[in-house]
Amino acid sequence: MIVQARTRPVTSLRLLCDAAATHGIDAAACLEDTGITVEDLADPASLHTTQQELQAIENYVRLAPDNVGLGWGVGQAMHVNAFGVWGFAILTSPTLRSAIQTSLDYIKLSFVIADMRLAEDGSRGGLVFDMAGLAPTVHRFLLERHSAVAVNFIRALVQRPEAADFRIETPEGDQDYAARLSGISGIPVVTEMQAHALTFGAELLDQPLPKSDPISLRFCLEQCKALAEQNDNALPPWSQKVRDAIIDDIGSDQKIEDISEKLAVTERTLRRRLTEEGTSFRELYTDIRMTLAHELLETAGLNVETVAWRVGYAEPASFARAFAKKFGTTPGDVRRSNSRQVA
Repeated sequence: MIVQARTRPVTSLRLLCDAAATHGIDAAACLEDTGITVEDLADPASLHTTQQELQAIENYVRLAPDNVGLGWGVGQAMHVNAFGVWGFAILTSPTLRSAIQTSLDYIKLSFVIADMRLAEDGSRGGLVFDMAGLAPTVHRFLLERHSAVAVNFIRALVQRPEAADFRIETPEGDQDYAARLSGISGIPVVTEMQAHALTFGAELLDQPLPKSDPISLRFCLEQCKALAEQNDNALPPWSQKVRDAIIDDIGSDQKIEDISEKLAVTERTLRRRLTEEGTSFRELYTDIRMTLAHELLETAGLNVETVAWRVGYAEPASFARAFAKKFGTTPGDVRRSNSRQVA
């Protein structure tokens, strides 16, 4: 299952493009069809979606001369400090089990793409990576990248690299791939397993961790919660661009071809980007108009006809129907609840 984070920092894409450059692949080729520019990589405030990152990964895997170890190389470059408060919350946890639980609770603050879970089977514990919904072409890359990041974190947590007894597991039956990845990672790779996973000795899960810090952990968890709430309320990049373009001319009747022209993309591309973000132009357009209309009726005291015109409706009746469908009440009822009644 895909971790559909609405916004991701540019760090992961920058590391991807840096790795691609070592294979002679330029950043523009790596970012093709993502809607992200090379200039965006240099902007620390730049954000992207999970789907945009997946497109870049598919480009990298397709263009690289060999697909063994690509994900491992990128994952090894993702040091703990690249993950911000999410990473520090993990590092200050009392046990590996609680660290893993924290990472899962706030997984959308990470660079994780394939959802994961903690599994225990006798003497082995592990992180199982769910590849459902992901193209088979990216499975190796994500198994490697997620495993490399997890190995970095666990080694930093336990501070005894030899104690973990790591093993990478894959449903693949390709023994050559397993041998080559093992040579690159220094970790045994086991094929024909039930799932993609990184496993380790289960006894590590409940041992006290040397970097445990209850005060720092509490602070980090509070920050993680605030960031998660902020991200849940934020629009994904393309939806935000469409919203801004609509608001610029909210009083006119706008169509997707008008907005795509403003954004300098084809209508087909814009539809695809919005679908990837789980929405549509019509849904965004209606939501923006109705939200603004509700605010005008509730706080400005404008009459229904004026508000309908302000948000681009030629007929108050069609505006009233759309408003009632959205909010379950009529524009008149909302206006009457406003005590100021400004005409």
